[in-house]
Amino acid sequence: MAPDERREAIIAATLPLLLERGPEISTREIAQAAGVAEGTIFRAFETKQDLIHATIHAALSPDAALAQLAELPADQPLVERVAAVLDVLRTDIARTRSLFATLFGSADPGPPPRHGKPHGQPNDGKLRIFAAAGEALEPYADQLRISPAAAARILSALAFTSSFITPDASLDDAQRLADLALHGLAEGHS
Repeated sequence: MAPDERREAIIAATLPLLLERGPEISTREIAQAAGVAEGTIFRAFETKQDLIHATIHAALSPDAALAQLAELPADQPLVERVAAVLDVLRTDIARTRSLFATLFGSADPGPPPRHGKPHGQPNDGKLRIFAAAGEALEPYADQLRISPAAAARILSALAFTSSFITPDASLDDAQRLADLALHGLAEGHS
């Protein structure tokens, strides 16, 4: 296995452990989950903290959300497209919140890694998701009252806000939330 592939496999095996138990996981547990010898971890990462930081960086990467947005079917009605965009945004928010909830209150994750430090600004991923959501709405521009980019930001805010509302069946369903976003709070469509 190539070194980059090995690093990715170790990161993929580390993420579920990190989400379940926090950064106190042992390298022995990580090695077992990854199916590698413990020493292999230290050939791929200088320290356990470097591995933890790389795993957090990978978990916060917008790549999965960007791919899902790019793969949306071209022939969807607007309400289905909005629901699909909301699903992607809500899944990304839930993943991010889950990671932070697990890490919050844990022991200090230590100093930033010396190698493989992420590049770019902290909000780059979110900006890329906003842009991709706007692009996903672009074919529907003539059906929107605002630009697709502005609609994408509003949907993102709605997805984020709805994740904090006490469970409510009408807000858990992306199709219902899409209908709410497109037609407002009133019953009927005037």
